[in-house]
Amino acid sequence: MRNLKIKLQKLIKHVRFIKNPILVKRILNGYFNTVVLRRNTLRSIELAITYQCQAKCHKCYSANLNEMQRDYLTVEQIRTVIEQAMVLGIIHVNITGGEPTLRKDILEVIKACRPREIMVSLVTNALTLTREKMQLLKEAGLNTIQISLDSANQEKHDKLRGVSGCYDKVMEAASWARETDINLCFSTVLSTEDSSNKGEMHKLLDLAEREKAFLLICDSAAVGRWEGQREKMMTCAERNRVLENLMKHPVARHHNMYNFRMKTGCPAGIEKIYITAYGDVTPCDLIHDSFGNVLNEDLRIIWKRICSHPLYSQKMYDCIRYLEEFKMRHHCEI
Repeated sequence: MRNLKIKLQKLIKHVRFIKNPILVKRILNGYFNTVVLRRNTLRSIELAITYQCQAKCHKCYSANLNEMQRDYLTVEQIRTVIEQAMVLGIIHVNITGGEPTLRKDILEVIKACRPREIMVSLVTNALTLTREKMQLLKEAGLNTIQISLDSANQEKHDKLRGVSGCYDKVMEAASWARETDINLCFSTVLSTEDSSNKGEMHKLLDLAEREKAFLLICDSAAVGRWEGQREKMMTCAERNRVLENLMKHPVARHHNMYNFRMKTGCPAGIEKIYITAYGDVTPCDLIHDSFGNVLNEDLRIIWKRICSHPLYSQKMYDCIRYLEEFKMRHHCEI
């Protein structure tokens, strides 16, 4: 009974993210196409727009994606990608990096993501934010701001980010988000490290609740600066057991909690994709296998290529990275 009450509380809180009737219609269409017509429907895009960043996080998943000789997607190219994605059914774009607010044209990027029709969120370390900039982000159409938070302890967070004063900036930005009426979410990574284990997660959940925010609990992976460090990852059983406990908290979120197919499960490749700052399309921000580039092909063609791949067409409950086929293909263990 308590679990049902928490689920209802979360659902009600998430409904406030959805105020646009056009977005409501797109969401209903997504469920209809997926559940009734049995068609794959692209729900969300993780869109990187830069790999520049002021922080020095030891676990940065995108550290290996920075290629100095390549150009970032322009606003016009982003607009074209979003137009193609709209046809595939998207209801959400999450602008990420690097630190996306370092792009001088960030307001134009947000507008190019069609915030009048879909939900646009942005991931940030908060270091460049001001009260005035938060207002401008809101006016551009930003629905949700997702602020990275590694610890409920000020010193520990600053140490993990490699930037003195970062924690205070996060808390400042959180207050500006509430003032501006931008939906607020903190995000953190669950791993075997003492700084991000289940005990630390509970402290962060309590902090998020006090700050009237959600806490998005992200999975860890041996990519980026953690490449080759498989000991940072939990086993599938351990991760599921810990997540089950953490998700009982009323402000806990996870990327697999809502799907068009109306059941908890990994959305990688089918309902959710990652597009790098250079236009490469991968099934997930933690799986960097490129299936094509949006500068060379229509997104529909690339997405269908992922959907037809044996690994991503399974629509499984657990993260794709725990599959034996995935581990064999990548010669690694999760």
